[in-house]
Amino acid sequence: MTEDPVNIKKGFEAYLKAVFLKNLTSILVTGFIILAYYMYADWFVRENLKAASMRILPLTLILVILIIHLINKKNRYKLKSVLYQINYVALQFMMFGKILIHLHQDALAPSVTGTILIIFVISLDNKLNTRTTSFIYALPVILFTSVLFVFGKPSSKEFFTLVDIYPILILGFIINRIQYNLRFRLFKSNHLLKQEQEKTQSLYNETLKINKELDEKAREALRNKEEIQKKNEDLNKSNATKDRFLGIIAHDLKNPISVVWGISDALITHDELGEEERKSFLISINNSIKHTYKLLENLLSWARAQNKTIQYTPLKHNAFTIVKKELDILKAQADNKSIQISCNISSDLHLYADLQMVQTIIRNLITNAIKYTFINGQIEIKARQVTIENKDYTEVAIVDNGVGMTKEQIDNLFAIKKNSSIKGTNDEEGSGLGLLLCKEFIDIHEGILRVESTPNRGSCFKCLFPVMKV
Repeated sequence: MTEDPVNIKKGFEAYLKAVFLKNLTSILVTGFIILAYYMYADWFVRENLKAASMRILPLTLILVILIIHLINKKNRYKLKSVLYQINYVALQFMMFGKILIHLHQDALAPSVTGTILIIFVISLDNKLNTRTTSFIYALPVILFTSVLFVFGKPSSKEFFTLVDIYPILILGFIINRIQYNLRFRLFKSNHLLKQEQEKTQSLYNETLKINKELDEKAREALRNKEEIQKKNEDLNKSNATKDRFLGIIAHDLKNPISVVWGISDALITHDELGEEERKSFLISINNSIKHTYKLLENLLSWARAQNKTIQYTPLKHNAFTIVKKELDILKAQADNKSIQISCNISSDLHLYADLQMVQTIIRNLITNAIKYTFINGQIEIKARQVTIENKDYTEVAIVDNGVGMTKEQIDNLFAIKKNSSIKGTNDEEGSGLGLLLCKEFIDIHEGILRVESTPNRGSCFKCLFPVMKV
């Protein structure tokens, strides 16, 4: 968009005004000193009172302008400007007056030279429009020429000395106009350049703003993407949990119920069964009901953990007391396989955990160890304080000398989508849910569950519970 010429002109005038006011003090002081020096020379050195008196008007104007400016430097621009223009005229009248005084004298040539010098100074200093400049140059020279030829009557030699003034005056005017126009063009170029710089800066700032908004939108999109991915992962996990849940209900609950159903039918329909057979059937029913109850108990606990509705209340508990209580419950199960269980835990060792969760963890891991340990096998339970990466833990380890596991089996132990459970050494059934529940509860404690195993040599499950600072 092209700038309005009127606005540029106004801007240029404002620029000239600022330059005028900025330099006015130094110009006036310099001019006053120079005029005072020449006035002193005319009066006391050359003893020419007429020549000295010609300097009174411009000297007075300079002093008046200087006083007004020093009183108020920023205001009264028009008054200062008018007086300054009048001083241009006064300076020329001063020099033309000196020429008339020195006419027919030897000092004529120096006066003409001085006049030419004043004309050039005015040409360089003047920053006014063409009309005003023409008036400043024309009025003094017209009056001087009229007086010169009417009253002065210069000789031929003096005429040729004086005539140098006129081409110099015209040249000074031309130089002044050229300088004025160059100054205006330079101002216009700088003004337009500044406008372009401002536009460029504005566009740059706008670009930065847009880039910032785009960057924020990109980050928001990335956050949304990550959130969607997390929700997808949660959904996939939820679906896998649901499938596993339904699979357990469809298979692991169905089988023992089917056994109870079949045996109960046999008891009802076969009256000829002996006491030993009836007792065997009742034992089978009892085992199936126990298995179903444990499975349901784990299933309900796992479901509550998945829904984040299970209560978590960590407190300080004696590790030996917890393990001993679970061993008492599981003693009969171990005795059925003649498995020896040793508990090597200090009576003063404590752990910080939720009581119900840690009982479930210990119970499931010991049950697992019994299931996969051979008849007449051994299980050791031990505990100690350990430090891992500058963090203190209470470690409870269940070690057996049973069937052990391969690395692939260990990797799949806690995979929800895969049922990694295999039959025990006495063909005990399992759902694999117990280990998932252990892992879930350990994670709630922000602990660690480690598994070490070698096929045909046994396994070691280590539960690490963080030590709470109290």
